[in-house]
Parts: sequence; structure tokens; C-alpha cells
Amino acid sequence: MMFRFLQVASLTLALIGCKSAAPAPKAHDHDSHAGHHPTPALPADPNEPAGPRLETDSFLLEVVPTAPSLSVGKPGAVAIAIEGRGEWHVNQEYPIRIDIEAGPGAGLVDKALGKDDAKEFTEDKAKFLASLEPVEAGDHDVSCDVSFAMCTDENCVLERRTIAMRVKVE
Repeated sequence: MMFRFLQVASLTLALIGCKSAAPAPKAHDHDSHAGHHPTPALPADPNEPAGPRLETDSFLLEVVPTAPSLSVGKPGAVAIAIEGRGEWHVNQEYPIRIDIEAGPGAGLVDKALGKDDAKEFTEDKAKFLASLEPVEAGDHDVSCDVSFAMCTDENCVLERRTIAMRVKVE
């Protein structure tokens, strides 16, 4: 019962963020989007970190470490960014949520982030930083389950995507 209430509340909040003429948001099956496959990011500078990215006609979702490698015992972070494409914008009222998982050696500090945690939050882009305090050298998987809504003047679409990467700790 509570789950159903949360679903209805989320849809209502998504609608509030779009113009009143926009139809109800439509949830999409992850596999139903043609051409929506993660592609590796290519850094302009080989000394800059690269991470996985998922780009569609409506948004770019990307996760990258804030440095090419992290060090044991030194704080670090991964950046999670959502950018609108074309006429699409980040819904300002939808309660964006990012659930993060990582292996124990990565020293994940932030396991969940919401709108109030955003370092940048505009209609064009939402950017978050998830803190890490690595405790073990090696390659560590970091997975981000991201719930957000993208809108145009006519439509809002709820998205729930998972994007993962491996961070290097020295």
C-alpha cells in the first residue's frame, strides 16, 4: 500500500515540474530504448578521467571519477551528471534520487544522494558528487541507480537507469 502511495506521489511531483499542458509522464522499460546503450566516454585530455555514459535523444547520464586514479587513505569522489538534450530539460520538481553501491575497498561514503545534495541543479544539468575514502588498492566497481524525470513543454518521462564504472585506487 505504501509503495503504491509513493508511486502516485512521484508521478504527481513529476507533473508539477512541467507546464500544465504536458501529459502524464510515461515510465519506460530500460531495454525499450533503441540506441540507448552505455558508451565509454573519451576524455579530451588523456590525463582527465573517463567514465561510462548513457546518451539518448532526451538526456546524457554520465559517471566519472574526479581524478584519473584515487589513493588509499585520501578522499576522492565520483561525479554523476544528468544533462538535457535538445528541447528536453531536467524536471526541477521531481525528487531525483541516486542510490550508489561500491565494493568495500572503494570506501563509499555517500550511499544515497537526492536533489538537496546536488552541486549544480538547473533545467539544463544536475550534477552530484559521491564521496569515497578508499581503503584498498585495486580496481573497484561503483554502480549508480539513478531515478529522474526529463520534460519538454508537452511531455515528461520518468527515467530509472543504472550506470556503473570501475575506479582505480593506488
